[in-house]
Amino acid sequence: MKGKICGYDNENLQMPNKIIEMGLLPETSFVILHQAPFRGPLYIEYGEEKTRVALREEEARFIFVEPEK
Repeated sequence: MKGKICGYDNENLQMPNKIIEMGLLPETSFVILHQAPFRGPLYIEYGEEKTRVALREEEARFIFVEPEK
């Protein structure tokens, strides 16, 4: 699945700083490589350098995305 980050849900100021520190900024395109079993972390790849990170589902919920083709 491919997508682009549109923004964040941070109304209650509970979004982990880790999301921005990892470079997951608005307008960043990404690919979900896979999700670990039992609702485990999402493994995503983004950027020209093909950076790969794992995001827990609780963290990923703070990110607004737009699907890409």
